[in-house]
Amino acid sequence: MKANHLRRIFIFGSFFCFILFFQCCVTTDIEEINFRQKGKIKFWSAKSKEGSKYLDLLRKLEESNTSYTGEFDIRIQNFFPKKDVFSLAGKIFYDRPTGKMQIELTDKLFGISVSKVFSDGQTIRIKTVSVDKIHEQTMDDIILSDPSTGKQTVVPFPVIYYLLSNRNAELFKPQWTLVQPTDGIVLVRKPGEEWTYYTGENGIRSVEWDSSGKNVKAVTSVQGEVDFPPKTTITRIVSRADGADQNRIEIKMKKVSRTDKLNQVVFGF
Repeated sequence: MKANHLRRIFIFGSFFCFILFFQCCVTTDIEEINFRQKGKIKFWSAKSKEGSKYLDLLRKLEESNTSYTGEFDIRIQNFFPKKDVFSLAGKIFYDRPTGKMQIELTDKLFGISVSKVFSDGQTIRIKTVSVDKIHEQTMDDIILSDPSTGKQTVVPFPVIYYLLSNRNAELFKPQWTLVQPTDGIVLVRKPGEEWTYYTGENGIRSVEWDSSGKNVKAVTSVQGEVDFPPKTTITRIVSRADGADQNRIEIKMKKVSRTDKLNQVVFGF
C-alpha cells in the first residue's frame, strides 16, 4: 500500500544525481495512465468512527504481508530532449519486520551491476559502479542521469518503496488524513503536497501525488490484479504547469519468493 504509496512516497529535500549506463534501449512506449477526477466528494476525518474503521481495515491488510526476494524488469521513458525508453533488470530484497529494502539494478545486455539502492523507510543509501563513495540522503526522490544525453529522470523512490513494501498505513497521520470509505479513497494533505490513495479489496490500486513545491504531479498505478508485491506498476510524472509528460516508469516483477524474515547479510554494499 502507498509522504515523511497508504503514500509518502515524501519529505522531498535534496536531489541526488547518479549515472546508470543504459545499454539496452527499446522503442515500445510505456502505457499512458490517467489521473482520476475526484469531483465533489465528501470525506470523513481519520479520527471519525467511519474513517478510523476503514484505516484499521487497511492496516490489517498490511499486517498479512511477508518479507520477500524478487527479480524484476524496469523500463524508464524520457520525453525530453527526445523520447527514449531504456530497460534494466533488477533484484529486490525486502524484510518486513525491519522495513529494510535493497534494490540492485543490472545492465540487461552484459549482466553488470550498475547501482544498488538501500532504504530502511527513513533514509536512502546509493552506491553506483562509477562512484566509490556511498551517497546517503533522507527519504526523497532520486534522479538518474543518462551520461550520453545528460537527461535527468526523476524517480519518486518513496512512492515506489511504500508500494513495494506495503507500509503505507503508518503515513496516515490523523492531522493530515481524510477518508471516503464508500469509494475507497484516502486523502493525505501535508504542507505543499497532497496524496490521494485509491484502494480496492486487496489493497492500494493507485496513488496520486501533487506537489506545489516541486511543481510536478505523479500517479502510480497497479496494472491488473492487486497483489503483494504488485506484479506490474506504472508511474507517470507530469508538469503541474502544462500537464506535459516528463517521465514514465514501468516495473514488472518476474519472480517472487516470500519468507517470514530475510537473513540480514543480504543488505549492504
